[in-house]
Amino acid sequence: MARNPFLLGSPAGVIPLPASVAVGYSGLIVKALIIGGTGLISTGIVKALKARGAEITVFNRGTTDDRLGGDVRRLHGDRNDFPAFENAIAGSGAWDVVIDMICFTPGQTESDLRAFAGRCGHFIFCSTVCSYGNTQTVIPTDEHCAQRPHSDYGRNKLACEQIFLRAGENGKMPVTVFRPSHTYGPGGVIINNLGWAPSFVDRLRRGRPIIVSGDGHGLWQSAYSEDVGVGFASAAGRSQCFGQAYNIVGDDVFTWDQYTQRTAAAIGAPPPRIVHITTDLLLTIDRNRFAALEEIFRYHGVYSSAKLKRDVPEYRSATPFEEGVRRTVAWMDAHGTIAPVEGNSLEDRLVVAWERFCTDARKCV
Repeated sequence: MARNPFLLGSPAGVIPLPASVAVGYSGLIVKALIIGGTGLISTGIVKALKARGAEITVFNRGTTDDRLGGDVRRLHGDRNDFPAFENAIAGSGAWDVVIDMICFTPGQTESDLRAFAGRCGHFIFCSTVCSYGNTQTVIPTDEHCAQRPHSDYGRNKLACEQIFLRAGENGKMPVTVFRPSHTYGPGGVIINNLGWAPSFVDRLRRGRPIIVSGDGHGLWQSAYSEDVGVGFASAAGRSQCFGQAYNIVGDDVFTWDQYTQRTAAAIGAPPPRIVHITTDLLLTIDRNRFAALEEIFRYHGVYSSAKLKRDVPEYRSATPFEEGVRRTVAWMDAHGTIAPVEGNSLEDRLVVAWERFCTDARKCV
């Protein structure tokens, strides 16, 4: 197989891949750099790259605790101080793969190009499915669908994608774009249809009513962080991934009602009493409180990872949803990140008001 001229090492000076993942790669991954490195997906990537025998370095500000282990080299700095960041990279040599998990703006993209062009065997950019926009007309959405983001986050990520992919086309460095959707796992939280409230798990455990917007039939998809990490790490150095963009999502698709029910069952909570309240009414009551509902969760969120599985067959949803939820909640319990439900919370008050309204409305018939 032709060797990627950007990749480091020679047959006598590289660390071999495990036999289970060696087939299909254009080069061996000896030196890997992750910009960021402490988040959910990054932690999964580090674990998967370790399985490939890579020497791993992370670059971040050093202000967030990580779960990466002592065999990971840490470089600290502010990637938004572009001259200092680029000088630090210039002094660190060349890299087989660079994975940027915290590039959000075109300015950061241009800085990456100055830092890594000619010093990188494969550059992987973490984008987002938000680059498609949230009013899906094709379900599942695949990489051929138009990208029409309506949030600043999605627009900026799309702009970054375009700059990176043009750089790859112009021969500056091989580039691949990944578009994750919702990713969960230890180190994070369990979301719900209304957002990221840290009391959601406690509500389930206490059997308190759970509000799900609309009729509860909105579609959702979640991916476990370590599974996503395998996708990134297995694509590294793979020539068929150069110049490509991939959705990287879980296999399970469920309604928000099913999501709520399965989450409760996974943690041994009682079957939830789900209360459906119209989305427009919730947003009228408190648009700020339900900002995530307005921007994301009111829409279907279902994407196809078939293209990625074609080019990177190691990627799959290996972790069942319920097992991923149990691991995540166990981590939350151990780290005290589950907030107790207030005695008379907004959700409880909304449920009482909604049920009173429904009772009064029936009297009008």
